[in-house]
This record gives sequence, structure tokens and C-alpha cells, in this order.
Amino acid sequence: MGALLNTPRNPVKPLFIVNKYRDINGSRVNQSTTRGAFCYRDTSGRMQIPRTAAEANKAVTPVDWAKPLNPGPYFNNADGLNGSPFNAFSDGSLGSQEGTYDIDPNLAYSTAWPAAITIYEVPPLFYNQPVPSGAKCLIYDDESVLTYGSGNYDGYVTDFAIGSKVYASYNTGKYGQVTATSSGVTTAIGVVVGIGDFGDQTVTIKTRGLVAL
Repeated sequence: MGALLNTPRNPVKPLFIVNKYRDINGSRVNQSTTRGAFCYRDTSGRMQIPRTAAEANKAVTPVDWAKPLNPGPYFNNADGLNGSPFNAFSDGSLGSQEGTYDIDPNLAYSTAWPAAITIYEVPPLFYNQPVPSGAKCLIYDDESVLTYGSGNYDGYVTDFAIGSKVYASYNTGKYGQVTATSSGVTTAIGVVVGIGDFGDQTVTIKTRGLVAL
């Protein structure tokens, strides 16, 4: 009993739950990206959140943290979650390898003080931290069933109804989040299949994946 009582627990309320998926892929994110945000693959092959209606029409695949293979501790700003220097000059991509072999020596003296890196005992995904820019990500690119908590979708839970279509939002601050209002977006990314099934004000959707295109 003593060991059970001392077992660490995650006090964070889940905002994104993957209930089921048929296919999964991988890439990197172009920017800090909320877990479960719908993105599209840009010309560099990276995942981009939509900022216009035209981009939202292409943003049909949700992304999430890549699962770490290394043990903890974990860091929020790292490729593979192993940590990275404050002034990293390469994220490991081909473009960075070919174009960032030079670094300004003055950069070593421009780090803000105090310098610190956040350490997590469990992977940052369990704290609902966004995937940092340039980091590896998973892509659910086929049919999947996903649940979003309050604050992780655009609008209110009352905006959604079982069976209704959902779209990728391009509203400022809500880029890529699920929304029930199309606002000129014609591509439906899925339909609502449950409300409140995984907690108060949660919305569960079944996505269409790349078929939506």
C-alpha cells in the first residue's frame, strides 16, 4: 500500500486523447503546435497549422508528440526529448544540415540570463505541452477517433452536436483546432461522435484523414 501511495500521479487534465487510429505517419512541425491540431504538409514536408481558409481546406491531419525512446528526464525543446543547447543551430533536418554549418560566435554571449531548461519527469505530452517548433511529430493520416477537452477546440461545447461536421479553424490563437463553424472552409475533417464521453465538455470526433482531400 505504501508503494501505491507514493506512486507519482499526473494531475493534468487531458485535453487531447487518441481513442483509435488506422494509420500513423511522421514529420516535423513548422511552429509550436498544440497537441491534436490539424495541419497540412507544406512544400518542405513539414506540418503547418492553417492561417487562412485556403490552408484550412488542406489541414486534414492532426499531429501530436512523437513518442520518446529514451528514459526521463525529458525536455520541452528537444529533438527526441533529450535536450538541446540554448543556441541550437540545427534541428537535424536536411535543410539545416546544408545551410546552418556556420554560427555567429557572438551568439554564445546573447543567451538571456538566467538560463534554464524545463525538465519533466514524464514526457511533456502528458502535461499537454505543445510540440515545439522543429520537433518530430506523429501524424494521424487516416480515419481516427479523437477526443478534445475544453480549451482545445474553437468555440463552446454547445456549438457541437453528434453527427455534425467539424472543420479546421484558422482563427488567431486557435489555428488548427476543431471548430463546428466552417467560416468559409469547405473541407470537413470529420464528424462529432460523442459529447461528454471522456469528461465534462469533451468533444469526440471521427476524422476522415487524407480522404477528406
